[in-house]
Amino acid sequence: MKANFWKTLLAALTLTVGAHAELQGSADYQPKEEVSSDWSALLGVSGGNSLIARDGTIFMNLRIGVVLNPYISLGGYFSTILSDVRNPKVRHPQMLDYHSYGIFAEPVVYRNGIFSISLPVSIGGGSVNFLNKGDEDGFKSDDAFFTSDFSAQFNFRVTKLLEVSVGGGYRLFAGIEENNLKNKDFRTPFGELRFTFKE
Repeated sequence: MKANFWKTLLAALTLTVGAHAELQGSADYQPKEEVSSDWSALLGVSGGNSLIARDGTIFMNLRIGVVLNPYISLGGYFSTILSDVRNPKVRHPQMLDYHSYGIFAEPVVYRNGIFSISLPVSIGGGSVNFLNKGDEDGFKSDDAFFTSDFSAQFNFRVTKLLEVSVGGGYRLFAGIEENNLKNKDFRTPFGELRFTFKE
C-alpha cells in the first residue's frame, strides 16, 4: 500500500515539473518588457513677417521644450525683431524693436504619416525698445507689455529628427503706451516658417 502511494506521488510530481517546464519554454510565454518614456526634447527656430507699427517686420522665435506624446508639446520661447521698424507716431526719426519671453503649448489636431496640423498658443511678456537718431548708446527699453499669440501650423516630418512647418496666426499685445504707441500698433497677423528638431 505504502509502495503504491509513493509511486503515485512520485509520478504526480514528475508530471507537474514537466508541465511547468513546458509552460515556461512555450512560445506563448513572453517576458515582461521594460516600459520606456514617451517624452522627448525639441529645439525650434522660426521666422516670419508681421506688421508692427504698420511696417513690414521680420521676426525670429527660438523655442525649447518637450514633446509629451505625439499630440502635445510644451515649452518656453524667446522672440525678437530682426528688421528696422520706424515709429510713425513721433515727428523725430525713431526706430523701435521688441523682445519677449514666455511659454507655449502646441496640440496636434490631425496627423497622417509625415503630415500633421497643430494649433500652437503662447503667452508671455517683454519690452519695447526705442532708438532715436544720433543716439550712440543703442536701443533703450522704455515700455513693458504682455503678449500672446495663436496660429495654425502645417507640419512635415522631413527626417526622423527634423520637422518643417508653414503657418500663420495673430499676435496680441497689452500694456504698450509709450512714445504715442498703442497696443493696436503692435497687434498683427503674421506668417511663419519654422524648423523643429526633435529627439
